[in-house]
Amino acid sequence: MGGPFLLDDAPNLNVISQLPANPGFVDIVHLSSTGLAGALGRSVSIFSFLLQHESWPNPYNFKLINVLLHLFNGSLLTLCCVLITRQWRQQPVPLIVFALITFIWLAHPIQVSTVLYVVQRMTLLSSLFSLLAILFYLFGRQLVLQERIKSGLALMLSGLTVIAALAVLSKENGVLLYLYILVLEYTLFAGSEESALLLRMRRALLGVTVVVGLVGLLFILPTALQGYELKPFSFQDRVLTQFPVLLTYLASIALLLPNDFGVFHDDFLTVQGPLLFLSIFLILGLLALALIKRKQWPLFAFAVLWYFAGHALESTFLPLEYYFEHRNYLPVLGPIFALVIASSDFFSRLDTLRRSVLMVTGLIVLLLIAITTMRQTTLWGNAIDQAYAAVEHHPNSRRAQSNLVEKLSTSGQPQSAFDYHMTVINPQEVAISPYIRWLEFSCILHGIAFPEDEVLQQQALHSPHDYGAIFSLNNLVFGILEKRCPRAPVAKLQIVLDGLVSNPNFTVSEPDILLFQALLFATEGNFIKAIDLASASFQQRPDVLVGLYQVNWLIRSGQPSVAAEMLQRLESNYLDEINASADFSARVQFLHKRLENPVN
Repeated sequence: MGGPFLLDDAPNLNVISQLPANPGFVDIVHLSSTGLAGALGRSVSIFSFLLQHESWPNPYNFKLINVLLHLFNGSLLTLCCVLITRQWRQQPVPLIVFALITFIWLAHPIQVSTVLYVVQRMTLLSSLFSLLAILFYLFGRQLVLQERIKSGLALMLSGLTVIAALAVLSKENGVLLYLYILVLEYTLFAGSEESALLLRMRRALLGVTVVVGLVGLLFILPTALQGYELKPFSFQDRVLTQFPVLLTYLASIALLLPNDFGVFHDDFLTVQGPLLFLSIFLILGLLALALIKRKQWPLFAFAVLWYFAGHALESTFLPLEYYFEHRNYLPVLGPIFALVIASSDFFSRLDTLRRSVLMVTGLIVLLLIAITTMRQTTLWGNAIDQAYAAVEHHPNSRRAQSNLVEKLSTSGQPQSAFDYHMTVINPQEVAISPYIRWLEFSCILHGIAFPEDEVLQQQALHSPHDYGAIFSLNNLVFGILEKRCPRAPVAKLQIVLDGLVSNPNFTVSEPDILLFQALLFATEGNFIKAIDLASASFQQRPDVLVGLYQVNWLIRSGQPSVAAEMLQRLESNYLDEINASADFSARVQFLHKRLENPVN
């Protein structure tokens, strides 16, 4: 847990800086409810980060809470497994079986990146409330089987509504808990004797899930398709490549290959040809077999359908990166549960010698799981070692390359960082991010040569979209504003910004680019040009901060009446956002004082 924040941890947690000094509970609730992440704001997850404002920016306590949440999820998972087996089969299941299921799920190395990658608390919390909702459902179902109808229905509906809402507000794929429950009902519980009420509820849940799923698909799909305009792969490539991705996940889970785990999988390529067809055939075959044989082979059907139900959002049509381990956090329970239960049943039928062989084999597997996980957690605790291991095992991963540069830079090795960065720049490749990062080195190194203007212009004009480029530009521009980069080549930076504004691939980020240009002109005292650019940015994507910059520049350019009018509009239209953010509130107060004494 001693490792630093990684990748997009800091950008996502930076919302903490918007809290006022010594914030109260109301301040935290207000800021977390303003819609800061994902389609629904993920307010529950943001709330959990804001509660740790005193720990910011030290990552240790954030990781500690993630570990505790993971352990708590393990306890919920154990209770769910106990209730599932009691309602599924007559013969008792030994407690050691539940202990093994929980241990493997908690300790498997594929879970490490979900737990120690701080921002994946969103996955942890969504899974927590999903498991809690399933637990309520199972408790309620047990009561219904005991003919305690009212109490049972109350628990079941509480899980399916209130707790389900908390799962979705932690992360949108919390909605998959309905699929998990349907998998239970139509596999393990399908052959048991049930009341007519439970059968009606099962059918009603199936109908509601199908209708809501179709409506949601119609609502999400147009936006999702637009998102592919910014990706280096098409909708078809993404959907089809998920078949080999899913098989790769399963292979990593089963084989425990230590170099397969981590967050640096942006080098996973689009798959075509025989491998793609084989992957599609295998997965569709597994799904078909599970559906056809769900009553005869309920445990097999449960393992298959639970696992793929858990991937129904992030591993299908959404324009997300191909491969991320955290998508397996809850889905992997299905195969683990089935494997341990099946092994236990097989064990009970063996003679003493064969039992001993199976026990030794199982202990070796558990030991391999523990060793592989310890190796992963050790790497996560050492930023430099993790960064070097990532580029060694994923040499084509841009994320791994960038991470190594960052970690070398922040560990006092800027020259090593620059030397390595220069080795990964490919002059034949059209990608602007490495060149912006090259300019960023002016903040920490003296006397380095910069790329030619023509190279920068051509890269900026033709580069595919990359949010990493916007992030680097933000760092560089604000480094200039805050006097951290006095040697930054501003003229070359302007060439990059001019090229990106004209690049159709960067249309979605044009408001950011226009703001960067405005900020640079403002540092030169050209407030009229800065106001025009900020106005264009605001028109494309209304943003309180951009509006507040405009008000300040209007005052400084001698237009206090226009500034006052605009500030009044901002306070009227964005009152909740301003009140929720200590930074915005302080800026508004400052601007009011400036308007009382509008001196340039």
